[in-house]
Amino acid sequence: MNVVVCSGGTATNSLTPCFSNISILKGHELTYILPISDNGGSTSEILRIVGGPAIGDIRSRIVRLLQDEQLVELFGHRLPNDKLLAKKEWNEIVEGSHPIWKNISIEVKEMCRSFIIHMQAELLKKIKHSNPFQFESASIGNFFLTGARLFLGSLDASIELMMRIGRCSPLVHVIPCINTNHTHHISALLTNGEMITGQSQISHPSKSVPKDNSIAHSAKFIHLLGSYDDHLKILLDDEEEEAEEEYANPIYILPELKNSQLHFDKLDESQNLPAPVHRILYINPYGEEIKPMGNPRAISKVKKADMVVYSIGSLMTSLLPILILGNLAEVILESNNTKKVLLINNKYDREVFGLDGLHYVQMIIDSMSRAIAGYRQSKGVHSENDDFEWQDFITDIVYLKNGEIEIDETIFEKHSIRCHQIASSDKMESEELEKVLNQIGLKN
Repeated sequence: MNVVVCSGGTATNSLTPCFSNISILKGHELTYILPISDNGGSTSEILRIVGGPAIGDIRSRIVRLLQDEQLVELFGHRLPNDKLLAKKEWNEIVEGSHPIWKNISIEVKEMCRSFIIHMQAELLKKIKHSNPFQFESASIGNFFLTGARLFLGSLDASIELMMRIGRCSPLVHVIPCINTNHTHHISALLTNGEMITGQSQISHPSKSVPKDNSIAHSAKFIHLLGSYDDHLKILLDDEEEEAEEEYANPIYILPELKNSQLHFDKLDESQNLPAPVHRILYINPYGEEIKPMGNPRAISKVKKADMVVYSIGSLMTSLLPILILGNLAEVILESNNTKKVLLINNKYDREVFGLDGLHYVQMIIDSMSRAIAGYRQSKGVHSENDDFEWQDFITDIVYLKNGEIEIDETIFEKHSIRCHQIASSDKMESEELEKVLNQIGLKN
């Protein structure tokens, strides 16, 4: 069966063998639709200096699918966490002298290196000394994808290039949920009225890193020119103006989105959100809500799918940024013969802490219903009855017996949603999930 998987990056990577086995191995297509709104980690530095869509989740999935082990090592490689060592290693990779190139054939090496050099040239053009690019823990795959996108002028084309170089199966597709060369950010509106801006700030806020005091060294000379307070203000104003110019987006951008998200810990769940999330929305640089359209390629794949899987991972910041795209939500709604399977996470995270299974599912259904209503309204279609049935969005739920998120099967059965329990593991395992999905695929 043709399978479409909507997911983020890290969590679903462990399930890729399952999805390949139920589709590619049987001669059918497998499509991954991923978000482009992740502004955390090394991606945040690329967004700050170069701009463009966030490609961290996309790179993570492609690396998982590559068949060339040498390129898996190259594109999956991260620079050291030490500032000086990271810059040194990056220069060696650009120059072609780093040991990571040793086992890569010369023609593939030069093909990959050309886009990495293109990325380096872009960084050299845009970096200012006051706030340089931070290479710590940077992903080489992210650099390659960004360099290819800048050269080719297309995110879709750069993804296809990376997959073909790495000898991925022609039956597997990795598609960004929005086809764009621009940065897209999300915000979370909480039930208490508070707004949290930026995917990383919602999911795993960066730990603040103290900045160097660049004024300290020059302060003793200021008294020759005037009062310290006056010149301190001038220096600070100049610093802010220069930082404004450095940011890749030349127009105004919310201050929250300028904060570095380089240093964070995805496993740190010590701080929950101040209130539950009411809804997720896309915003422009001014913080106003926008409603972008889903990638036409993604729409096409969903129309041909026998099964759409809402995979594990961050509900609010990985899955919903895909499902709140109005045209994509509508085509899922209208795919009456398609199995629509929701995989429930085995444990809580910062975004959904305290939600039971009912509210977990309702968040998805309400978000998609709202997106469809907005999309239809933008097209001038006014429907008197937008009360959709739950099974129009989700036909099956797969969950773990020992998972933290409780599922009451009787509630979902009333809405004609079938529930499938996996009892043999504490986390979603590829082999067990494969059996369940095959069974779902055989049902009418």
